Amino acid sequence: MFEAKVFLAGPSRQTEEERKASWNLWQPHDPVTQSGGVRFVYIADAGLESFISWFNSLSPDETARLQTVVWCGDGDSLGKHGLELLRSTAARLEGRWREHMYSTDKDFSDCAAMTSMIEYDVRHADEIADRMWVTVHGALGGRFDHELANIFEFAGMLGRVSCPATVALGPEIILTTAPVSLTLTSQEKFSVMAALPNQQARVVISGARYSGEFLLRQPSHGLSNVVTAGKAVIQPMTAGLPLLGIIS
Repeated sequence: MFEAKVFLAGPSRQTEEERKASWNLWQPHDPVTQSGGVRFVYIADAGLESFISWFNSLSPDETARLQTVVWCGDGDSLGKHGLELLRSTAARLEGRWREHMYSTDKDFSDCAAMTSMIEYDVRHADEIADRMWVTVHGALGGRFDHELANIFEFAGMLGRVSCPATVALGPEIILTTAPVSLTLTSQEKFSVMAALPNQQARVVISGARYSGEFLLRQPSHGLSNVVTAGKAVIQPMTAGLPLLGIIS
């Protein structure tokens, strides 16, 4: 499995303790899916500080697994201290560090740049990926237009990669073209909807009040389902069309 972490520059709606407590509610449904740990990391601009905090918490074995760390941005949110931190981090990760500095008048977001880099690395990985799982920090909680842009950029990426994939945008929110399991207390609510406008996606849901195969014809289809068995399973059935899953 191709497993990666992305650190964007946006804030988080939750405290670190809340993130740790709930981050694993969504899991790959396939029990044979194995991960050797995070090997690829992507950092956008001031997401550098969040990355460093995470990197410093790793064990020596986890640190050794990191194959590539990519930073990209125009540096507008780094400041002088951040630029110094960028240089020292590049030196610290020499041999595994890739850097892309853009002009401040670029017409695409750092998130869009990240999705292109992830696609490239999936295609050129040493092992052909049969599944992809990407965890994104800082995608939500900031400006609403930025949140929407991040969701659409990652949804578009999932439609282009060749393997089933999941992007966790936060502890409660995922985009997926692969089967996932959701572990919640019975009667807790969740929603599953087509992630892209004007797309009709099929999904099979089990372990919920509304279980079975559904065609999500419009944006409100899939709202307010309820877990009944402690674990709900969501299986996308339309190739290339990602689903948006939200714990509500």
